Amino acid sequence: MIFLCILVLAATLIEKGSAECYVIPSDSDLVVCSDNSCVGRCYSNIGCFCSDQTQKCLPTNSECTPPDNLCCPEGNFWSSVDNCCTTTAFCYPSCQASEICENVNNVSTCNCNTTMYAGLNISALVPSVQCDSDIIEVSINKCLVTSLGFDSTSLTLNDASENCSYLYQTTTDNVTVVTLQSRPVTGWCGTVMKTDSSKVYYTNTLHIGILNKPIITTNPVNISFTCSYNLTMQTSLATALHPVLSSVNLTVNGEGSVLTTMAAYWDQAYSVPIQSTDEVLVGSPFYLGLFSESTDGDTFVLRVDDCFGTPDGDNNNVNKVMLVSGGCPANQGVDVAVEENGQSLQARIKINSFAFQSQPLVYITCNVRLCFKNATCTGCNVARSAESETSPLTISVNFLDSFSDSASSTASSWTMLAGSLFIFLSMKFF
Repeated sequence: MIFLCILVLAATLIEKGSAECYVIPSDSDLVVCSDNSCVGRCYSNIGCFCSDQTQKCLPTNSECTPPDNLCCPEGNFWSSVDNCCTTTAFCYPSCQASEICENVNNVSTCNCNTTMYAGLNISALVPSVQCDSDIIEVSINKCLVTSLGFDSTSLTLNDASENCSYLYQTTTDNVTVVTLQSRPVTGWCGTVMKTDSSKVYYTNTLHIGILNKPIITTNPVNISFTCSYNLTMQTSLATALHPVLSSVNLTVNGEGSVLTTMAAYWDQAYSVPIQSTDEVLVGSPFYLGLFSESTDGDTFVLRVDDCFGTPDGDNNNVNKVMLVSGGCPANQGVDVAVEENGQSLQARIKINSFAFQSQPLVYITCNVRLCFKNATCTGCNVARSAESETSPLTISVNFLDSFSDSASSTASSWTMLAGSLFIFLSMKFF
């Protein structure tokens, strides 16, 4: 009787290589695909059939497509190593280093190998933080999170609403990580901003919930993360709620368009933007900062040709006062110092505030252009070259969106890789 049982077992499973290959039971109508009476093949969406397309068959060589277990009887999986069906789960593509392949409801599934993290505690939860100019990404080891009893799909920021749940899964160094995205913007999904004399800091909190299981072994955890950025003319604008600024797209011949921005600042470091609700005392200095987000700073510089002030934004207003002319102070009754112009992709101008009689606002307009570094971009040039006497660019005014860049495929047939644009800026002077 014992001998008979051994024979029955051998009729069902045959050991081959690293796995036990499935063998067709004697009472089954299943046949081998390579049999001359079958001459079958395997299909990725329906399994394996004989040439008559009705009789199912069992692959024994390489007929089966590895990721597709339809070619194997239920509960079995195709082994590309042994070229047969086996009860051992095989995952395609292969699992990551921190995972093992398991049979989950007759589906080969990559699950976390919790034994790799035995003995670790919550102190091991140290996420990595990537700080880019327009996005912050906080990532954490998925299997570590799971092994400690946390739910890797529950990651949220301070604001857990759907609009703040930018969660995705990637592989880094053969380890699966889950990543949550944030933005370096004040108030975005609970982001808090702080500054010091040289940097701006954006802080949020990563909230991780626990797994939904009968026995709870841990509590939800909150991990604070921070990105710091050098406080520059550009980054300081993102720290202000309502900065006094204007941005335009300067079209460049054959190069799309370049976002150029002008903003007003309180300080000579151009780190504290003047906000729309601020009042500037007449006679006190303020600072105009202009910058272009062109990536080719080795070829181009930003040139401010002229700036003027009006009480209503009308360029033809009889009370218009010139502030900058030919790239230098116009000396028309308003104290102006051009601190940087035509040397890089930014320009800096200091102006003593002034007002028009019975008018609460002053509109400042600057005419600027991109200039080749090897051209006449610096100095006081009242008369521009013939090449720059082109029609003004057609532009639209928009507001700056944090650190984001703006580009388009707009092209121009003009002969000069530059153009004129107008930026309008209004401020209250008292």
